Amino acid sequence: MDEVDWSSLHKVLSDPTRRSILELLAEKEALGYTEMMTLLGVTNTGRLNYHLKVLGDLLSKDETGMYRLSERGRLAANLLTTFPERVIPDKRPLSALKVVVCVLLILVGASLIVSGVLALATFPVTVGTSSQVSSLLDIPVPQNTTVSLGSYAVAANESPNVAWSATSAIHIYVLDSTQYDDLLLQYSATGAQPLASVENFTGAPGSWVSQFYLQSGNVTLSLSPGQYYLFAGSSAGQALLDSFQITQTQQPQSTSPSTSPVAYLLASIPMAFGAVLVVLALSIISRRVWR
Repeated sequence: MDEVDWSSLHKVLSDPTRRSILELLAEKEALGYTEMMTLLGVTNTGRLNYHLKVLGDLLSKDETGMYRLSERGRLAANLLTTFPERVIPDKRPLSALKVVVCVLLILVGASLIVSGVLALATFPVTVGTSSQVSSLLDIPVPQNTTVSLGSYAVAANESPNVAWSATSAIHIYVLDSTQYDDLLLQYSATGAQPLASVENFTGAPGSWVSQFYLQSGNVTLSLSPGQYYLFAGSSAGQALLDSFQITQTQQPQSTSPSTSPVAYLLASIPMAFGAVLVVLALSIISRRVWR
């Protein structure tokens, strides 16, 4: 018998697919090409052809297309059975080229992942909303009289919402601090001392920021930050303000203009590509690819 080339044999037997081919033929004695693909779970004919070519003279093929083990093939199969721990692992060190490629893939992949994370970190973060609700019920509004509904402080990024319902159409007035101070001066002049507040007065205020004349309404106000005063007035007879509610809602805000989903997708692409490069490098190191 020819001297065995142990180095070549080790290379042939280092692949699990080739070992499986030898073990199957040792068990079945003969297998057709299609049956071999099915038993191995191989779907790529090019891959199977490659392994059959590497096995070379360890196999023989008869005129019917059946594959069998040659004498050398039976010896190799017996070797697998006798020394399974010695021939299965591939202990060859990675070549210098593969090491360099793996290092480059990991460095480029890591930099792409970091750049994607930094890009996402610069996108705006939406601040949650908060609301404060104030409600009043059953407020009589005599004819040609204006009644105070309270004062409300509006902060930045707040848009108060006013909703009301009455037995007939009434005026809802919104005054700023300057307009309210003018109202105080007007009605202080009629009394013995300056007024601290105005609760009810005849007629309508001299000026206002917003004014609505409806029996019921639901309005969102666009107001600058500051103190505001709300009044209800009737000019067409006695009215009853059944309900009045103001909701101050803080609008969502972000550190920069809103970003579309497409921008998030584009920022995620470098991260995904970087992850693929890192996985590819690990596959080379584990010898799953580029053996």
